[in-house]
Amino acid sequence: MENTFYSIQELTGILQLHPKTILRFIHEGKIKAQKIGRSWRISQEALKHYAHAELATPTQKAEPVDFGSISDRMRVSAVIEIVEQNSEEASRLSNTLMAALNCTNRSESGSRFDFFYYPEAQKAKYVLYGTPVFIAEIMTMFSRLAEIERNEP
Repeated sequence: MENTFYSIQELTGILQLHPKTILRFIHEGKIKAQKIGRSWRISQEALKHYAHAELATPTQKAEPVDFGSISDRMRVSAVIEIVEQNSEEASRLSNTLMAALNCTNRSESGSRFDFFYYPEAQKAKYVLYGTPVFIAEIMTMFSRLAEIERNEP
């Protein structure tokens, strides 16, 4: 019984792979080969073993990554800018906002807010960050405060 051996060049045509890829597979042990002189030789048996292993190995599908629900992943930010003539009025509104935040479960929602007052521009900025529900509640609070102020005599 005659054992057939293939060179790397012959395998490039058979396997439709680049010669460097075949060499890498030999070095990784995916294809068993023997070095005869300066060249590698792959037996017909080793080629069958490699080809059957490639065909027999099911392609692994990527495991789906669970990011959780969109409501768990979503965060919203909002900037509210109010023209205030002095920092006392801006601080009062900031304290009201802080009291409202203390009433909610901020640690669970990961919500926060920052307050800035710019005296030269007479502007207060309230930067909010959190879940859509949290931002919606705070925006509703600001809307109600504006409505109360409009209705005052």
